[in-house]
Amino acid sequence: MGEVVQSFLRALRALCASVPQDTPCVSVVIPAFKLKGIIRTMTENVSKVLSEHGITHELIIVDDGSGDGTAEDAANADPDDCCVRLLVISYSRNRGKGFALSVGALHITAPYTAFIDGDGDIRPEQLLLTLPPLIKWDVVLTSKYHPQAKLRATRIRKLLGNAFRLLVKLIVGINVRDTQTGCKAFKTKLLKEAIRKTYIKHYAHDVELLVILRKLRAKIVEVPALQEIRLQAPFKPTHIAKMLLDLLSIAYRHGRA
Repeated sequence: MGEVVQSFLRALRALCASVPQDTPCVSVVIPAFKLKGIIRTMTENVSKVLSEHGITHELIIVDDGSGDGTAEDAANADPDDCCVRLLVISYSRNRGKGFALSVGALHITAPYTAFIDGDGDIRPEQLLLTLPPLIKWDVVLTSKYHPQAKLRATRIRKLLGNAFRLLVKLIVGINVRDTQTGCKAFKTKLLKEAIRKTYIKHYAHDVELLVILRKLRAKIVEVPALQEIRLQAPFKPTHIAKMLLDLLSIAYRHGRA
């Protein structure tokens, strides 16, 4: 994997070499909900990882109505020198991760964008594997189900994951291993065109975004998660029901990809 990462890093530097000096290469949007005590460290770590490789960036933290000091914690972060802007956005009511990402996307100024969850379950180093393929691809998805990824989960969680992927394929026509892992990268122009057409704000926002991107003829590729991902949180029957309803809503609004 080491040689692969090095080749990806060379590709990432090449990606950013074409960006004007007065523009950040990458906008990183980080959604956060009740992450006081975590989000500041995550924000600084993301900036550190990108700065170590000379990648100019802006950080857009979206506090999804936490009400616990998450926004203030993010605002106190001290990013590295390659960070040209730290923007913290907050609103009073919890609206869902999809809504948070859509709000963050309104403020992107870089030609390339990454989404990464703020809870730290996916380490910032994953960005070094997720961003470089944008040289050839329009969308890059981190996949915990990639053959080279490491996943630790109970049998029931794996079964539910497989069932959800099958439903996504059958109902909306998206055939990728993993729509839900919280680290993705996009060419910004295409992302902005797609995300303004989304309606789903909670469980299946990622799926709806991918359906729209497919209809825009986006080229999508998956890369493995660098670090082991553990699926520990319980998956409630209500989650399954809401995801199914969201998938049916996506198919009704957009048809199959």
